[in-house]
Amino acid sequence: MAASVSAAPREDRWRWSNPSPHGNNVLDMKVTPETGIQVGDAGAIHVQQSDGRWAPVHSGHANYLRSTAILNERMIVTGESGLILWSEDGVDFQTAQLSPANNADWFEGVCASSSRAVAVGDYGTIYSSADGLSWSSSSSGTTEWLRGVAFGGSAFVAVGENGTILKAGMNATSWNKPSSGTDEHLNRVRYLGSSSSGAFYAVGNYGTLLKSSDGTNWSALDCGTTNDLNDVAQNNSGLLVVGDQTLLLSEDGGSTWVDQMLLSTNAAPAWTYLSAHGKGNEWLVAGRSGFLVEGGVSSTGGTVAWNMIPSSSSHAWLWDMTVQNGLRVAVGDLANIQTSLDGILWASEAVPLPATNTVLLGVGGTSNLLVAVGNDGHVLMSQRGMVDVTITNDLGATNITVESYGVVWTNLPSFTDQSLQGMDAKEGLFLTCGGNGQIWGSVDGTNWSARSSGTTNFLSGIAIGDTACVAVGAGGMLLKGTATGSSWVTVSSGTSDWIYRVRWVENRFVAVGENGLIMTSPNGQDWTARTSGSNKWLTDVTYLDGQWFVSGYQGTLLTSTDLIVWNPVYVPTGKSLFAAKAHDGQLLVAGVEGVILRNQVVVETAPVDILDYSYSSTTDTNGVDSVYEVIVFGGQPDQFFTFNSCTNLSDGSWTNLNGTLELYDASGTLYAIRTRDATNAPAGEFYTTELVP
Repeated sequence: MAASVSAAPREDRWRWSNPSPHGNNVLDMKVTPETGIQVGDAGAIHVQQSDGRWAPVHSGHANYLRSTAILNERMIVTGESGLILWSEDGVDFQTAQLSPANNADWFEGVCASSSRAVAVGDYGTIYSSADGLSWSSSSSGTTEWLRGVAFGGSAFVAVGENGTILKAGMNATSWNKPSSGTDEHLNRVRYLGSSSSGAFYAVGNYGTLLKSSDGTNWSALDCGTTNDLNDVAQNNSGLLVVGDQTLLLSEDGGSTWVDQMLLSTNAAPAWTYLSAHGKGNEWLVAGRSGFLVEGGVSSTGGTVAWNMIPSSSSHAWLWDMTVQNGLRVAVGDLANIQTSLDGILWASEAVPLPATNTVLLGVGGTSNLLVAVGNDGHVLMSQRGMVDVTITNDLGATNITVESYGVVWTNLPSFTDQSLQGMDAKEGLFLTCGGNGQIWGSVDGTNWSARSSGTTNFLSGIAIGDTACVAVGAGGMLLKGTATGSSWVTVSSGTSDWIYRVRWVENRFVAVGENGLIMTSPNGQDWTARTSGSNKWLTDVTYLDGQWFVSGYQGTLLTSTDLIVWNPVYVPTGKSLFAAKAHDGQLLVAGVEGVILRNQVVVETAPVDILDYSYSSTTDTNGVDSVYEVIVFGGQPDQFFTFNSCTNLSDGSWTNLNGTLELYDASGTLYAIRTRDATNAPAGEFYTTELVP
């Protein structure tokens, strides 16, 4: 069954294509045998499903989320501007009530005992709750900013700036201030171990690590680093501290430490780690941009083996994107070239060895040739055609023939030592521009000649229109070229702001840049400045189904239907976005640390099919018979739908069986399992799927 479609980027439909499972900073996470929750920037919440997948949850907020806890089975999340959220099911999060109301102070930490949750934050703010729904404040006796809180034994302990430590009893209403012995900022406190033999551990700046068995008397441990520490965890193999470029493990309780990023084999990647969890002999560590690593010790012992989850994720910055013949291509740092046929699954393509340290700043092309340009005059190209390649595996070497377009990249002979960034192409014309005001043109993408620009300003963007070309750059530089880009003249832009990029979109030029700059022109000569309502750097523009979209710094995305009135669009990241592209109803944005986000703005209306149905009967240890039904659905990736049943078609009474389901896998398939009591044979049912627009 199809439903009406709304062509707008819905906030809850953003999905991460790269990195995987997501690219949000993981400021805190809580993992239990039943579930897991991660929180971070731009209101991002990810909850671990029964299959291990970290699924995005739309919180309804763009606030930075700082900490999470579980009060009995109720999830609690705290963050920016006095925000406290709670959820019973990890799907729907509600805003808690605070008494007195507080929409100014950030709640940096939260924890829970079996009967009470405590949240701490700016200026010594402390709130507590017996149910997670209603919160009341307590006097902390300090105005220091509090960054973390933990419960253990029979006490709550909060830590914060300038070495502040507070302690309270089970009711969390009366707080005293033990001496920490340090003036360093303390970032987090955890209670590790059993309730009878555990201890509090606090971590902070410049490698500060403190331990206390009672929350009152604290001693310093030397973990051998001066880097800032963000979290501490414990399992059967030892004590782990994580932080800025730091991952240290002590097997003896804190006397000796081993740098896990310097192991001879299976070392942990160098990164900024923000949170950690330990269980048994396993570790889960998370950090900036959703970076996840697992560590484990085998049953026979030995050093920890660390693995990135998944190993295919890239965190190299992405500077530009193009779409040619349905192939999405994104380029960036370290000669990173990512390609995708669907915008969901992205593959890293190999580049020639001399170019592996190149920063690729621009990419464009035609149906037969792709060209990527970068620093120091590097130019890479990929031609359409078939090439023979050798694949080696356990069975030996095999020769196969593959399409080279977007896959096989070669270096062009250098024709400039200036960095190149702007890149655009159409059949019979390729243009690029960059440092010292250089503009280069080619009719075939292989042989290039210089075009006089009349400026030495850095040119960062170039676009080919129907009857003219436009180049833009530093200091408000704006150039108009002939239709072939053979000659150029300066056009007054009316601004000294950097015009970062220009595109030919829907029969007009649209330029974007510094301080929220947006300018439009039908011909490259006559320009109109638009009011964007933003002061952020704007970096790219694209068009989809009647709407223009402009990307920018710090997660900025603007939209307009007329290029006059611009409105912000929620994006689930605070990372800067440098590129935006639309294709087949899908909006893509890319940027810092490999961010690629997608939103299926124009929803696929083909129905979701029921591909298969099967069932089996089992009997548990109590002699209860059950029927397990397995239903296989098939459709288009990023479709949302309901699965409904009824026992009598004549009355039209349909029951939603599973809430809203999502085809999140790139294959467009999904398995659903129902368990039904078979003591009495279940009634026959009719099934439908219905799209959720």
